Amino acid sequence: MKENNFSKKSFISIDELTQSELTQIIKKARMMKNLEKQGKRYELNEALKNKRLASLFYEPSTRTRTSFETAMVELGGNLLGFAGTEGTSVMKNESILATVMMYWANHADAVVMRHPKDGAVRWASDVLGIPVINGGDGKNEHPTQALLDLVTIDEITPGINGTKIGFGGDLAHGRTVRSNAIALSKYDNITINWAAAQEFAMPNDLIEFLKNKGVKVNQYDTVEEVMKNSDIYYMTRPQKERIKDKTPQQVNEIMQKYRITLDKLTANPNIRILHPLPVDSSTAEIDTDVFFSKNQYFFAQAENGIFLRKALLYEILNGTESTTFNPNIEQIVANNREYLQSKEYNKGELLLDRIEHGIVIDHIPDGLAHTIDETLGFSKRGYKIMTLANAESSSLQQKGMLKITGATLTEREYKQIVEICPNVTFNIIKDWNVAEKFKYHLCQNDNCVTRVINEDVPPRFEEDGRCHYCGRK
Repeated sequence: MKENNFSKKSFISIDELTQSELTQIIKKARMMKNLEKQGKRYELNEALKNKRLASLFYEPSTRTRTSFETAMVELGGNLLGFAGTEGTSVMKNESILATVMMYWANHADAVVMRHPKDGAVRWASDVLGIPVINGGDGKNEHPTQALLDLVTIDEITPGINGTKIGFGGDLAHGRTVRSNAIALSKYDNITINWAAAQEFAMPNDLIEFLKNKGVKVNQYDTVEEVMKNSDIYYMTRPQKERIKDKTPQQVNEIMQKYRITLDKLTANPNIRILHPLPVDSSTAEIDTDVFFSKNQYFFAQAENGIFLRKALLYEILNGTESTTFNPNIEQIVANNREYLQSKEYNKGELLLDRIEHGIVIDHIPDGLAHTIDETLGFSKRGYKIMTLANAESSSLQQKGMLKITGATLTEREYKQIVEICPNVTFNIIKDWNVAEKFKYHLCQNDNCVTRVINEDVPPRFEEDGRCHYCGRK
């Protein structure tokens, strides 16, 4: 986003905003809150008249979805979309690309989207010609939650600079902690204290990012130690839907030591407790008695979600003209091929004389050539297949080279092969020679949207090696 200019801009990552832009949005949210407290809830109900927000929530949501919808209605706009994929064409395997384009074709002026795959919302933003707002993508980011949390933190520690905040609960799988930490790194003299079970520890890449930004990051053994050294304690629920190797009961047992109870609040009687909500009632990461204490601030935090999202929608859509639908999508090209130097081969060398046109896949681990053929069905499609030993497909268990006469591969097929064998090399053979030789790289984050074969999202990487979509190296 340009400096202090949100008009018709997408909002995908909190890292895209400067401190000045964060301040602008906080002030606008404060204005929305002041109108509410003065009884002027609908003071701006003409601001987004005739504007339409597509609310596309592939995952369950209460606060984010309803607060965006409430914000849009209070600003005079209207809504379309879905809450959960049941009853939509997503159940018929419709891709993200096709779904979001359909909502633009239905004259949406902006999209707010939540999706279980990291980077899915950025992909939607790349293909759409209207603003896209990230309502949460996988375990990656939840930037509007971070913004409303900044609004709340600013109420507790005005100006935010110098804030000492504690994080607890599930720091490994939740997206709110990542977004909040990135947002706080924009400010000065920030201290982040945390305590969590080993299984839910703050990710090392996030800790490294924060330290590089000058944020003090301290790990403690107990909730009480974190509270003693913090102004705010930000608790999160265990993301059971993303934890594949533990049963819900096992997660509850692991969390017991790190729950917030009334007796732990005595470590700092002035501590304010925040939580993005919902609280998991089976885990009870915040004891019900804490709900009635003076330390509880998460319901005020939840209401701030309305004001923040009103502010954001106002800044993005107020005073703008509707964008005419463009059915012609510009092709987005992957940049994930690492081209290698190929030597000149004479006919008869390295068995390439056995292929005039086709593909040689090299460096296949033992036994996986057969798996590749079974997965992609080259034999069944009539291609002639040979291994390094010059044998036919009956010897596909042999390690080494797989040669497919006459074949060309689609991007889906490259992905499928590399999912099976990450380090293979592809040789494109034309007129007995190697026309191209390359490795095909995938994002290392297995929850990245680029790893979903049928979504056909082209793998793309930034100059520093980070995935364009999920931001991971």
